[in-house]
Amino acid sequence: MAAAAVVGTLTLASCEKGPEVVPAKFAARPSVSDINEAYPVFARMARIPGKVKMRCEYTISGTLQRCRQVAVAPEGLNFEKSVSRLLAKYTVTPQTYDGRPAPAPITFVISFDPPAAPQPYAGEPVRDADVASLRRQLSYIGAAEGESAAYRAARTVEVDRMNVVSGMVTRAFEAEGAQRRATMPLAVVQTIQPDDRARLSRPDAYIMLPTIWQIEATSPEFFAANERLAAHMRNAYCAAYSCSTELPATAAE
Repeated sequence: MAAAAVVGTLTLASCEKGPEVVPAKFAARPSVSDINEAYPVFARMARIPGKVKMRCEYTISGTLQRCRQVAVAPEGLNFEKSVSRLLAKYTVTPQTYDGRPAPAPITFVISFDPPAAPQPYAGEPVRDADVASLRRQLSYIGAAEGESAAYRAARTVEVDRMNVVSGMVTRAFEAEGAQRRATMPLAVVQTIQPDDRARLSRPDAYIMLPTIWQIEATSPEFFAANERLAAHMRNAYCAAYSCSTELPATAAE
């Protein structure tokens, strides 16, 4: 009788435990490079962070599908419009129910964070002759850079803010553009490959210039110049509009 009672107790305990549920988790996410490429131009230039909360379903193989935006912060900078190119970078290890796949909707946040400062430059010593050569090649960069930046930035914010943002970018380049351009030859030399650097001494030298973001990721001097430029834009923008990254707590999922 006692043995039967023990068996009954164990059976009851087993029933009370319920099924084993292992939540879904991400097996792959977008890389830092993927996020940077999707970062809206003005928000990235001004070093304004953002978040987009998504809710998706997924297949047994882990591919996201039927995704919808739950919330975005701050609004007006079009972070949500950059998300579509990132969703394909995610794969999900499905939720399991007693060891069997049991897909269920998954909610997650995509964060856009400004880049971190690069480490102090530790590459090959920079020669004055190389910097002078780059300065000649980059002499075409002038006031037009600010105009181009203002045009590109304005196209990545909400329509009602385009003219305001264009003016903010223009004024930032008027204040910091000359010093920023002065650092660029040194920064490019720090960034380019050794073979390209060796060609700089040739009269007909031609090299493929790195992108602004590649230069910034390598050169502390250029990163600092971009930080000063960004501060002008960010201070002006955040004084006029919200820059809070706090997602609405009441947003329906």
